[in-house]
Formats: sequence, C-alpha cells, structure tokens
Amino acid sequence: MQTVRKERIILKKLIKYSNKKQDTISFEALNIKDDFYPKELEKKRLVNIVGTGHEDDYGHFEHYNHLRLTEQGKHYFEKRFEINKELMLKVFGYLLVLPLSLVF
Repeated sequence: MQTVRKERIILKKLIKYSNKKQDTISFEALNIKDDFYPKELEKKRLVNIVGTGHEDDYGHFEHYNHLRLTEQGKHYFEKRFEINKELMLKVFGYLLVLPLSLVF
C-alpha cells in the first residue's frame, strides 16, 4: 500500500498520540487544514474519521473532524519496513548473482 509523505506524517502523529492513550484526535491538534489526506487514509483503512457534535435522528453527526487510528494504521510502518527490507534483499541478491554468473 502506497502513501504519500503528508499521509505518513499524519500517521506518525496519530501513533504518537495513541501511545499516550489518546484514541481520538482532532484535525486541529494534528494541524490538518482540509480533509483530503484523512479521507485518503480512511480509504486505505489506516484511520477512521469520527463524528463529533450533535447527532441527528439518522445517526449523522454535526462535524466529522476527528481521527482514530485503526489496527492496520498502528502497524503500517512495521509492515512498510518489512516490505522495503525484502525488496532491498532481492535487489542486492540480483546485484551479487548477476556479476558472478557472468564471470563463471
């Protein structure tokens, strides 16, 4: 799963807050001006956008301006590190095998 730099920055901040036992964090606390990147993270199932304010009869909230980290989001960087490590091992393996096969 690919993320852009701004999405990774938001995830790092959310992980830092969740380590402090704060589950739901507002956009303002994360310095998020618009909701484009949070919506992209929600599509990737890394965060949930949480509603606040008054709830109407249909279960819709007045504002949707808070984020909550999912389990997938908590372990995103660990998984990303493992994928990058695997990729680097493959690349270095090819770089070592190819010259050796040309020599012999």
